Amino acid sequence: MKKSQVIFSKYSPLMAVDTDLIGSDRKNIETPRVCSLCRCGESNYKPLCDGSHAQIGFDGEREDADKQELAYYRGKEITIVFDRYLCMGAGYCGELEAVFGTHDAPKYEPDAAPASEIITTIKKCPSGALSYIIDGEHFKNYYDKTRITVEKDGPLNCQGQITVIDDQESDVLLPDADHFTLCRCGGSKKKPVCDGSHQEKGFKG
Repeated sequence: MKKSQVIFSKYSPLMAVDTDLIGSDRKNIETPRVCSLCRCGESNYKPLCDGSHAQIGFDGEREDADKQELAYYRGKEITIVFDRYLCMGAGYCGELEAVFGTHDAPKYEPDAAPASEIITTIKKCPSGALSYIIDGEHFKNYYDKTRITVEKDGPLNCQGQITVIDDQESDVLLPDADHFTLCRCGGSKKKPVCDGSHQEKGFKG
C-alpha cells in the first residue's frame, strides 16, 4: 500500500505528498507529487490552495485539544468503541437508530441489532470516531487504498497509510486507525481534524 504524508504548520495550507486526490464527484484530480490543499476555506480553486490563507491572515492554531478517553459499550457479541473527540457529526450512525439513536438523542445499544449490521454502519464513519471489538480484537483498519477524498461542502476524508505532520502534534489527536477527516473550512476548533464546523458555517466547496 502506498504511504503518503500531509504536512503543514499553523499558518500554511495542507501539503499532500504522494497521495491520490479524489474530487467530490468521485473523479481523480490530477496533481503533482506534492500539492497544496486549502484548509482556510477561502480558496477560489478548492480543494487546491490559491494563497488565500496569507491574504486573510489564517491562523490554524488548535483551540480544543482536550482529547477524552475512549468509551466502550459492551454487548454480547460486539463492543462499540467511541472516540468522542473525533466525532464530526457525519450522521451515518443514525441510519441504525436502534443502536446509535439520533443526533439529538444519541445512544449506544450493541445488542439492539445484529453485529453484522453494526459493523456495516461503523465502517461508514469517515472520522474514525467509531470502531469495534469482537472476540478481544479491536477492528479499526478497513482500507486497502491510500487516498484523500474531498467531501462536497465538507472535510477531506483520508484513508489508508497517511501520516500527518505539523507543529502542533496532530498525531496525538488522530485516530489510531487508517481513516480520519481533516478540516478544510477553516472553522474547526480541533484543527487539523474536522469537528463539523462546516455545517454551521454553511461552507461550500
